[in-house]
Amino acid sequence: MEIINSYFLLGGPNNSKAIASAFAPEGSKSVYELINDLDNTTDLPFELKLFRLSVQKGGLKRDDDLSSLDKIWLDYLPNDSATPLFSEKLKATIDSKLTGHEGVDWISVKVNGNNEQRIYFLLRFKQSLDVLDVEKTIFIKGTDRIIVPCFSHSKIKGYTVFTKPTPGNLWKIPSAIYVSQELKGAIQKEQMSGLNFEKVRVS
Repeated sequence: MEIINSYFLLGGPNNSKAIASAFAPEGSKSVYELINDLDNTTDLPFELKLFRLSVQKGGLKRDDDLSSLDKIWLDYLPNDSATPLFSEKLKATIDSKLTGHEGVDWISVKVNGNNEQRIYFLLRFKQSLDVLDVEKTIFIKGTDRIIVPCFSHSKIKGYTVFTKPTPGNLWKIPSAIYVSQELKGAIQKEQMSGLNFEKVRVS
């Protein structure tokens, strides 16, 4: 009998503490609005800036004071587009585990903060992957919009990273990226910062 390995949703910081988050210039299009424009480039056309986000009465507060934060350059960097934004170290770990079947490349993003600039990366899929167990996936009734995905092991076993189908072209630069147990272990071994893993349903 084939052993079904675990797979995980790769997420960012999950706490109520103040954190550093990257923001696009005022008036810029979001990453999702730029997906088609980015098809022929591997560089985001503007730079991001780090701000401190903290939870205050009435919601989140954004300010320039990064001095109170223990760490600002997280390996999974929060940002105003809510897209997974990876450090060079995390990118290298993912690259080292790819099988070659995922069909991905990277978009580089310049991030400025604390009088320093670092390069981060967005993971881009060049093909929409067939990954679902459609019968066990929960959809919004009468639509193809997914509430709770269930992935088919026979479909995803050749992938280290993958994403779920989404309307339009949002699958190209997704907000949700899923990873294999092997990649999860490699990331945790490197003790990278700002990451959480949530086990997902696989049939």
